[in-house]
Amino acid sequence: MSVSPRRWLFLALVLPATLFAADPPVDQEQERTALMRTDQEFSDAAQKVGVGEAFARYADENATMLPAGQQAVHGREGVRRSFAGYPKGATLVWKPNRAVVARSADFGYTLGTYEARGPDASGQLVTRYGKYCSIWKKQTDGSWKWVVDVGTPSPGPPPR
Repeated sequence: MSVSPRRWLFLALVLPATLFAADPPVDQEQERTALMRTDQEFSDAAQKVGVGEAFARYADENATMLPAGQQAVHGREGVRRSFAGYPKGATLVWKPNRAVVARSADFGYTLGTYEARGPDASGQLVTRYGKYCSIWKKQTDGSWKWVVDVGTPSPGPPPR
């Protein structure tokens, strides 16, 4: 059986295109919105279940936290343990103000600000402010989990 030149041309041009077709396009705005929502839900969870538990629940199994002035913390259980001494009654509230998602929609990051309230070394209630960057990885179930979290102190908000 011989194959016509026209058939060869079809096979040469169309077959590779179907075998190596790109993934369907991702709705970047939808993914960005989902990531912002996840980060906000993460902050809300910190108020409901506690800061340490929220950090552990939203962490990828192999997450790394880079707290200011401290050693890096690795793994979900390491993150949970690092918050074991979090002062009772202390709060940490953050607000994402930007999210960027990779074209592949499997990685992204959020930027935002935080406010931490709790006792200082002398027991006085103080409010500390800062900014953060969280890097997120999409999980096989479609949810987002953070893989790297960095927070740094900053001055309080400007006066109104």
